[in-house]
Amino acid sequence: MPNYAIELSYNGSEFNGWQSQPNGRSVQDEIEAALRCLGEGSSVCGAGRTDSGVHARAQVANFFLGKHWEPRRLTLALNSKLRKSVSVMRSAIAGEGFHARHSASAREYRYFIWNSPVCYPHIRPYVLWLRGSHYDWGRAVPAARILIGRHDFRSFCRAADCPEDAERTILSSRLVRVGNLVILRMIAESFLTNMVRITAGNLIQIAAGRRDEAWLREILLGGHDRSASAQTMDPSGLFLWRVLYKEKIIWS
Repeated sequence: MPNYAIELSYNGSEFNGWQSQPNGRSVQDEIEAALRCLGEGSSVCGAGRTDSGVHARAQVANFFLGKHWEPRRLTLALNSKLRKSVSVMRSAIAGEGFHARHSASAREYRYFIWNSPVCYPHIRPYVLWLRGSHYDWGRAVPAARILIGRHDFRSFCRAADCPEDAERTILSSRLVRVGNLVILRMIAESFLTNMVRITAGNLIQIAAGRRDEAWLREILLGGHDRSASAQTMDPSGLFLWRVLYKEKIIWS
């Protein structure tokens, strides 16, 4: 049976996350339902289990099909069966051993903040809107770089889902401001639950002058629980931006 990879984009506000669940609509369910409409019953594996309300620019998934599909035809066929809130952007025939999640070498997430008294209605569902004028993002930019490297992120994880080993390696962490738009870009091999949204909350506290870099360095040393960090920010501003693989995928 051929193994297919797809890259898909979705509006997370219309889903209860990526992963199939007993109650609620998931992206995984949507893709599997579309495959059934094409006469292909298959289980779909995603690269990242985005939470309820979290968007994706380029989620990657894979599945095995009973017959051969030309990748471009598969993309069009799936999109004809999917709702407007999710689209397959491109497809590929993957190697037999390719797994969207386990084969990934890193993932990039981006969190979008709009800092202005007014906000364009077109972007409002896809950003965290901060109305105040007291934020000094020049304080938060160097603080974001402190996260690079291997640290204990126990305070950056939803308590109920925190594993025994909460250390993670951050390959890149940048805060970029373009006018009123502030973007947190993080790349890591893997992330903890709510990790990027809590990181955004911590950097907002620093930009607001309520916390400083020393505080951030302290909670990264470990030995703290979830209460040591700031609040978890809304999922509206978070995107799974891309998934990186060592294995080259020939997209069509």
